Amino acid sequence: MSPSLETRLPRGIVLRDPILLASGCCGYGEEYLPIVHPASFGGVITKAVSVSPRLGNEAPRLRETPAGLLNCIGLQNPGVDVLLGEVLPRINQLGYSYIVNVVGHTVDEFAELVRRVQRHCEEQGQGGMIGFELDLSCPNVDSGTTFATDLDVLRAVTRACRAETEQLIVSKMTPNVTDMLPYAEASRESGADSITISNTLNGISIDIRTRRSNLGRPSAGLSGAAILPAVLYHIWRVHRAMKDYPIVGCGGIWDADSAIQHILAGATAIQLGTGLFMNPRLPLDVQQGLEQYLTEQNEPDLASIRGTYEYC
Repeated sequence: MSPSLETRLPRGIVLRDPILLASGCCGYGEEYLPIVHPASFGGVITKAVSVSPRLGNEAPRLRETPAGLLNCIGLQNPGVDVLLGEVLPRINQLGYSYIVNVVGHTVDEFAELVRRVQRHCEEQGQGGMIGFELDLSCPNVDSGTTFATDLDVLRAVTRACRAETEQLIVSKMTPNVTDMLPYAEASRESGADSITISNTLNGISIDIRTRRSNLGRPSAGLSGAAILPAVLYHIWRVHRAMKDYPIVGCGGIWDADSAIQHILAGATAIQLGTGLFMNPRLPLDVQQGLEQYLTEQNEPDLASIRGTYEYC
């Protein structure tokens, strides 16, 4: 009998496997279907949506590093009106589960986005929509801080969103903190069902001839293989203290081995992002690699290996 990759998230959500496609790396999922069949992944995190359309940052927006990718896209998106009027009706016909990533400048904007998407689901049907991911790594214009690094603001936005929906809420953490545990605890206390660990690390790239940025912004977010050890540390640190709190691991996964490391550190589900650019068939490779690993280890399912990292 083959081992099971079935993955259970809060609110009664069951995925065929733990593999989610990360926000911003595959559009709304439909763009990816000509390459990989949806049976090879559990779901999609949609491109971030804001209240109003965003044009994003000036080019260049991407810069390769020796073991990763710097990006400063600027959360370009057509806005919530287009998402509700055009995108969701279209992708609801395609047969895969998805989580809507929302981003706001204020607590009220986050709540408005969740409220409007929730109302759309109630009026038009749920389709494949299974929850929300809160992108907390953007600046809060009311306080001048970043949502994900200000505990009071993090609590406020999570509570505001929780008041608007009974669906799954996943808070996306930033790795740009010394200790993620207080932020994970604040997320759970405020109503988030799970957390994503993590968003990108801060980084810069300098043109030594001009002494200016190689990108359209002074700084950017680093993703890819380079950040795997840092992400694994945060997952392990949070899981060790909060074993019953589901973690979605995100960062540095480029093959089955790195995906397995996320689960051994304590992740319930995983997200594939930058690795998709290097290998568009990565979801299938990871799915097959997970099955092979469980078979070789004589383990029946992913729950049997989750958080089993032996550190001493």
